Amino acid sequence: MTDVFVPKMGMSTIEVEILEVLVSVGDTVAADTTVALIGGDKAEVEIPAGVDGVVSEVLVRAGDESEVGRVIVRIE
Repeated sequence: MTDVFVPKMGMSTIEVEILEVLVSVGDTVAADTTVALIGGDKAEVEIPAGVDGVVSEVLVRAGDESEVGRVIVRIE
């Protein structure tokens, strides 16, 4: 199982907003598939799956505030 985390977006960013979740449990994804969009102080960032597999858990929803390093999606 692979965890997809909220990445660090800047030196002072400790929390981001989940703007959109683009996958659901059971979806097949490629490593370059964008699983979520997040927003920080000045930027929107696409978060890639990072591995090929099937989404086993989605741990956030659009509109959630999330700390850097939090697991947002799990892929098997």
